[in-house]
Amino acid sequence: MHGLPLVFSLYLLSLLTPLSSAYTWPSPQYDALEGLLFEGRRSDGSSLSSIVHPCRKRTGTLASIAAEWFRFAFHDMATHNVDDGSGGLDGSLVYELGRPENFGLGFNQTQSDFSAFPNKLVSRADVIAIGAIMAVNTCGGPILSLRGNRQDAWTAGATGTPQPQQDLSTLTESFRKQGFNSTEMIKMVACGHTLGGVRSADFPDLVPPNPNSIYPVIDNFDNSTHFDNSVVTEYLDGTTQNPLVVSANQTMDSDLRVFSSDGNATVKGLTDNTVFQSECQSLLTRMLNVVPTSVNLTDEITLLPAKVTYAQLTFEKQQFVFKTNFRLTQAINTTANANRNVTLYWCDRYGDNQNCKGKTNTALPVKTVQDDPNVSPVTQSLGYYFLNYNFVVPVDTNASVAKFWFVVDEHDGSKPTTYNNGGGDYVIDQDQVLFIPMSSHMDTIANTSYTQTYTNRVGDGYTRHYNLIVAVRDGTNPSRVYADANDVAVEGFPFALNMEVDFAANSSIPAIGGYSFYTGTVDSAGVQMTMDLHAVTSQQTYTQVFVQTLQLDNTPYVQPGTVTTVSSSKASAGHRTLSSPFLSTGVLLVLCAVFGGSGALLDYVL
Repeated sequence: MHGLPLVFSLYLLSLLTPLSSAYTWPSPQYDALEGLLFEGRRSDGSSLSSIVHPCRKRTGTLASIAAEWFRFAFHDMATHNVDDGSGGLDGSLVYELGRPENFGLGFNQTQSDFSAFPNKLVSRADVIAIGAIMAVNTCGGPILSLRGNRQDAWTAGATGTPQPQQDLSTLTESFRKQGFNSTEMIKMVACGHTLGGVRSADFPDLVPPNPNSIYPVIDNFDNSTHFDNSVVTEYLDGTTQNPLVVSANQTMDSDLRVFSSDGNATVKGLTDNTVFQSECQSLLTRMLNVVPTSVNLTDEITLLPAKVTYAQLTFEKQQFVFKTNFRLTQAINTTANANRNVTLYWCDRYGDNQNCKGKTNTALPVKTVQDDPNVSPVTQSLGYYFLNYNFVVPVDTNASVAKFWFVVDEHDGSKPTTYNNGGGDYVIDQDQVLFIPMSSHMDTIANTSYTQTYTNRVGDGYTRHYNLIVAVRDGTNPSRVYADANDVAVEGFPFALNMEVDFAANSSIPAIGGYSFYTGTVDSAGVQMTMDLHAVTSQQTYTQVFVQTLQLDNTPYVQPGTVTTVSSSKASAGHRTLSSPFLSTGVLLVLCAVFGGSGALLDYVL
């Protein structure tokens, strides 16, 4: 990414700076959205981005997956009505696939692509938006910004998605209801039709099938497989084979009607590909933010150059451990300093060294994992890959963990850098109730083996039966231990599962280090159940939020590392502190031009 034009470099850097308040850990929703967009995967490694990236075609149909994903987002958004504020990008398309306006195998395949990724904090509609961002970017298009917190519909919405046989006035009115004027309609069609084409399986009268092939015939909108302005330039120079322009059935020539509706003035303004990319970036970002007026979207989700991706106190093999991962960015085509040390520091919660009164605990990573730049097309386009520093440390239950931070020492003569959550450290808010994933288990059971049908089981599919274990610190004396469990990743999205799971003390599991164990069971038809875990006492309720169940007793065991104790004064000496995980906007704007690209600049600043 070195040597980029200054304007584009500044745009890339905007993805690394806050739009309003600074990020503070933990921010569970932000973390989940940021992880899926920039890492492209769930916490168990299941990848969304690898389905579409790099600009893939679908096995079997050879259709552009990117085009299908983008079209899915547009059709979901297109039923918005600016007159009453209803509809928009709300995931309702999954209930509307039987309509003529949403006809085609690509919709069903895209729904299947997305089905395993929604959860309590990342809605189905958010996944659709992230999919559209990946789709545009992986094929060479601009990076669309993401805002989160779209709210899912659980029933079909209104009709009104544009169809190729409609006349100009009907198409114009449809886009007006979406919130776009006639000029923006032309640009939206051009941006939307730079990828993909029309398939014989969907419109055999428009694209005749090949009787000698098992594959559908696809007549593309232009001769380029990239997100570029070829759909416009070929239309203007007369070489276009766009089936929605040159079809013998003029009723279906909707692109021709739209493009020529102002005498080609708007499309002529898109002949410069830089202008085309900029216009598409602006309009398509707007499209993703078309939501019902009752929905409040988050601020823009930007890449965190330094991130705690998880932090967990738990028991593994009868040992109390603290596990965390610290993720740093690294510019593509560069390698991390081989002499770099990343050290975890933490304070005891209890005892003589409570809150690092005299001593501070330290440990080095048990493993360092370098991600491939292809984990997400967006991260790759920004010019980065990730380095993950995994920590597993043994902890005395009588001391536990109150807070932690990281120090990165390059051993190159510069001062070590402290990452401490903006000066407040990364705080573990409670250790009274803890999930024990490695002792928990999930069985996948075919529903046909059940003699009774339950509301949280779907048809003849599969049910996940969970046996879950939590630890409660002695002396907590809870009147109730329970979880609010949620699973929205149910095939076909027939309903959202919201369940209460009660846990009972289980004396058959020996207590360890002042913790007793409680067990509970729950069934889910979904594939991504999460929990908010609670221990209710007479004075307060202790909670562990957004507990994931993707990896349980199948979690790979890693031998804990070695703990070293140092004086607290030594632990804080001689370090420079990065007070925010974001970089200063002012510094970025000045230095970007000097260092020739965001990747080089980020290396320099961090």
